[in-house]
Amino acid sequence: MPDTELHVIFNQPDEVFHPGKPISGRVVLSTTKEKYKARAVNIKILGLAHTSWTDTERVRKVNAEGKETYETKIVNYSANVNYLDYSLLLWASSDGSNELAAGEYAWPFSYTLPINVPPSFEGKYGYLRYSVTAEIDRPWRVDKDKKRCITVSPLIDLNVIPHALTQINDQASENLGCCCFTKGYLELRVNIPKTGFVPGETVPMNIHILNHSSVPVTKVKAKIIQQCKFIAYRNGTTVTYDGGYETSTSGMLQETQHDTRTVVKQGLEMKVAPRNEHKFAMELRLPSVTPTINQFSPVITVEYIVQFHVETSTTCGGNVDCEMSILIGTVPISKYLPPAYYPQDPNLPPSQPTPIGGGVAPAGVAPAGVVPPPGYGFLPMTDGTDNGAGDTPYPVGPPYPSDVPAPYPSGDEPKDGTVVVPSAPPLSYEESMYGTEGTELNTDENAQPFAPKYPVFNDLPVYNPTAPPPE
Repeated sequence: MPDTELHVIFNQPDEVFHPGKPISGRVVLSTTKEKYKARAVNIKILGLAHTSWTDTERVRKVNAEGKETYETKIVNYSANVNYLDYSLLLWASSDGSNELAAGEYAWPFSYTLPINVPPSFEGKYGYLRYSVTAEIDRPWRVDKDKKRCITVSPLIDLNVIPHALTQINDQASENLGCCCFTKGYLELRVNIPKTGFVPGETVPMNIHILNHSSVPVTKVKAKIIQQCKFIAYRNGTTVTYDGGYETSTSGMLQETQHDTRTVVKQGLEMKVAPRNEHKFAMELRLPSVTPTINQFSPVITVEYIVQFHVETSTTCGGNVDCEMSILIGTVPISKYLPPAYYPQDPNLPPSQPTPIGGGVAPAGVAPAGVVPPPGYGFLPMTDGTDNGAGDTPYPVGPPYPSDVPAPYPSGDEPKDGTVVVPSAPPLSYEESMYGTEGTELNTDENAQPFAPKYPVFNDLPVYNPTAPPPE
């Protein structure tokens, strides 16, 4: 066991923190040395978006004799966005001795996160990373430090995003076969009952296949992909974020990298005979993934796409594909959740009952003491498609409106001063489904591999009012 240990201990055991709320804890130093040299103890909290990769280009050179040669040059692209850069002196030697006696010391710290910061994320070409580092300034010695990465999880409340409950519909058709060997056409229609989901929730998909061809349909595949976009600049640039961007990137050479990762997928063997149609439903459960990132993040965006693929028995031109965008938030839509009882806290106004049993209060019922940050808007895909999500950013309504109707039938109101509100099953914070392999960038910065944690709602009821009738 070392004679001196330094730890950062958070008041939040899961080490997940929300914008607008404090990051708090204490720095603990334990030493068995009679005179431990220390001049000061500092805490540093950083929040950074970073993208980087390399590319190659051919460079033409002409020597003194006029002979041309070409060389391959490596070009670096990178970008940094600084969200947090906070330092605090926790202790300093007041008598000039620069010494601490043997024992254990604890220094509390607290820092309130800004509201407009994106969630933690680790990707192939970049990351959104937050860290807390304790450092002991030691005279004439190497400083001692301890770094801890943390998860920042914004409140992306689907109840205040108007289109989160909007159905999405899409369709596609193809003439099957090749050249003069046509087989007729195949039509695919897909309906998803709403746009907004949370991790742990099941995404229902209602599928209608109209087979106007002379060959049977043999298989249907559905999957949800995470589509990441990374922006960087030749030779790099750094942007300080404070609600705006202080560093102009105009005139700089910008490059973009994309990365697509499968979140969940399912294949279904079936047979839809020629000149027949078939309606059925498929379901995909969302694992622990980052919510949609489309605000406060100029160099990294993350969107989610549901893709469908229908196969037939023909080997030439026998498939039909379509895709549609969904939004992933961190607070589930309360409209269809089962009721739960909450005792009324007499110290709170009527619109703020205290949740019990781990329930999540919906729009109109804010949990006691919780003041949510502004809602998170949803930007649709930028490729010009609509997919039912609208062609403008979702307007953001005021958090937790107070005009939500009572979620129980008239005359069935509970007694004894309690109220009934829809509630979600208790959420848990689970490591990203991609684990510590989510990024390959700057992993040596951390004392141990880090995987962000995201809120996961298990056992949510499946919302599918447009499901086809069972066969």
